Amino acid sequence: MHDDRYTMTVTLDAGFDEVERRVRDALSAEGFGILSEIDVQAALTEKLGTDVGPYKILGACNPPLARAAIAVDPDIGALLPCNVLVRRNADGGIDVAAADPAAMLALSGEADLDEIGAKARKGIEQALRNLVADESQDQ
Repeated sequence: MHDDRYTMTVTLDAGFDEVERRVRDALSAEGFGILSEIDVQAALTEKLGTDVGPYKILGACNPPLARAAIAVDPDIGALLPCNVLVRRNADGGIDVAAADPAAMLALSGEADLDEIGAKARKGIEQALRNLVADESQDQ
């Protein structure tokens, strides 16, 4: 897994649709449901006539953690849900890049959100680790 300032990324060697299905399953196993889905490829093709290749943003939410965060800061919903990007990279692999919930919640400046962000990050990290482990077992 590769971490940077605000995302955690893994790369998988499978078809786009298969990876998307596995991402949904891995997130579900960690208590995250998908609240929204943005098919960026379809939108840009329709609006601009440009094809960026397979590119979807899934809005993942862990309801108990979201409820706890909203109780601390009712405006935190502007930073929710946790976005998980599934896209084909230049090498032909499929990248799964998840926004770091701890980094997103830290933007609020509310210290009471630190523990919630850490719990959400732990769940997303585990989902990403499981994706990689599952792929290793399949090969």
